[in-house]
Amino acid sequence: MSKLLGIFAHPLDESYMAGGTVAKYVKAGWKADLVCATRGEQGTWGEYQPESGSTLAEIRQKELEEAAAMLGVGSVTFLDYKDGGLSSQSPGEIEDKIAALLAVNKPDAVITFEPSGITNHPDNIKLTLATTFAFQKYAADRYEADPEDKNPPKLYYACMPESIVRYFVKKKYIPNESFGRPWQGVEDKKITTVIDVRRVSAVKEKALRIHKSQSEEIGQYLEIPNNPFLSHEYFMLRYIGIAEVFMGKNDRVSDRL
Repeated sequence: MSKLLGIFAHPLDESYMAGGTVAKYVKAGWKADLVCATRGEQGTWGEYQPESGSTLAEIRQKELEEAAAMLGVGSVTFLDYKDGGLSSQSPGEIEDKIAALLAVNKPDAVITFEPSGITNHPDNIKLTLATTFAFQKYAADRYEADPEDKNPPKLYYACMPESIVRYFVKKKYIPNESFGRPWQGVEDKKITTVIDVRRVSAVKEKALRIHKSQSEEIGQYLEIPNNPFLSHEYFMLRYIGIAEVFMGKNDRVSDRL
C-alpha cells in the first residue's frame, strides 16, 4: 500500500491546500497521515466563545482530527509547537522531529508548503525548510539502504499558481500583501503537478467547514466564484529520492503524484 504524509503548520492548512488530493488518494487505496506543527491557538474563535471552557488550541485540535477523518486520514501527529513560534526554534529542532517521523512512517509521497509558505506566514516558511531538510535525510537513508529502489519517495510543495494569485488579488478575493510582503504565488511554469479533485470536492468542502473556528475565512474562500482550488490542486515536485527536480521547457505537467 502506498503512503502519503502531509506536513503542515496549522489546523486547516491540510484541507485548504491538499484536502482534495488526500481524499482522492485515500479513495484510490493509499494510506494517508498528517503531521501538524502547532494547534493554531493564534487563530480566530469563530462561533466559539473564549469563555466556553475549552482553549482555542483544544478546539482547533478537535477540528483538525474531525476534518482529517472526513478526508480519510489514518492518524494526526502534533509536534506541540506554539502557533507563531516555529521560526524561533533552534536549528535542527524541528528537522529532527520530522526526520524521525519520516523514518517510522516511510511515506512514498510527502506534501508540505512551497518555500514562501503560500501566505508568507513565518511558521509555514520555517516548516517548509525543516521538512525539506528532513526529507533529504530520509531519502538519503533510503538510497543508502537500496540504491536500486524503483520507487524512491517524492517531496511535493503545495502551491498557488502566480496567475491565480494575480486574478484573486485583482478581484480582491485575497489581499495584495500577506504578513507584510506581496502575495505572489509560484510561477506557473514551475508547477509540475495538477491534481483533478472534482470528484472529491464535496469531501474537501465538508472538511473545510469542520474548521468552524475559522468560519469567516472559510466562508470567503468558498464564496469565490468557480474557485479553482475546489476543482484542482497544484504542486511542485521538488525531489524524487535524492534527485532534485526542476521544470524544463520540454517537461509536461503531471496529473498524478
